[in-house]
Amino acid sequence: MLSTQPDPLDAASFETMALSQYIARQEIPLYAQTVADVFGFHALQIGWPQHDLLEHSRMPYKHSLQLTASGGASLLCESEFLPFAEQSVDLVCMPHVLEQCADPQQTLREAFRVLVPEGTLILTSITPLSALGLRARVGGFKQAGQFKRLFTAWRIRDWLNVLGFEVVYRDSLVHALPVNDPLWLARQSCLERLGQHSLGLTGGVYFLVAKKRVLNMRLLKPEWKKTSLNHALQVRKGQSSIQKQAQKELECANVESTMDRNVR
Repeated sequence: MLSTQPDPLDAASFETMALSQYIARQEIPLYAQTVADVFGFHALQIGWPQHDLLEHSRMPYKHSLQLTASGGASLLCESEFLPFAEQSVDLVCMPHVLEQCADPQQTLREAFRVLVPEGTLILTSITPLSALGLRARVGGFKQAGQFKRLFTAWRIRDWLNVLGFEVVYRDSLVHALPVNDPLWLARQSCLERLGQHSLGLTGGVYFLVAKKRVLNMRLLKPEWKKTSLNHALQVRKGQSSIQKQAQKELECANVESTMDRNVR
């Protein structure tokens, strides 16, 4: 007898869900605003190949790394083993990677390894202690999103601090009730406005920006008070020692020529 139970949602159908699209619309503006202020040469996006989070980045080289075999990315590998050299990337974006990977701590270590000193890491993840977190732990939404485990923002901040990151910005979003209906999601705009004043207590997704700090590193700054010109070449008031010596030689030559004329 054939089973009438629907098959679990795959990644493609997950992106077409109204709730998934609502989460993406909330996160993409934050990524666009943040990456526009990060400067460097190489930017890396891990996951979410259907959304170009580096569109507004000013870096000349942009790389998209995909975790599953489907179209839309330039690289395919595991987030725990990135195919980049040490200290070669200036910006790493990880949208919902930690809750989908097998070893989130190793993923953060890899991000720290490939980032240059003072490099930027941007990540988003679902808050487990929220209505969206409860929805992501049960049912077809969990299977489609491949959410293996959810972590609180405090735990991720502790891991980042141990590795050597410094969290410089934190925000929360998706304060609406996680219903998979576009009409009901649009009606909850008042909850989004109220959630901005709840100090992140009602947000279903947290947004973190961290900087890679390196100990015993000194940034070389220009010494504006010290001049880089040689003192002998600087223009001074009055005559220099070389000018005085030349003046004395000229005076001596004039005296000798006068004495020669008198003798003759």
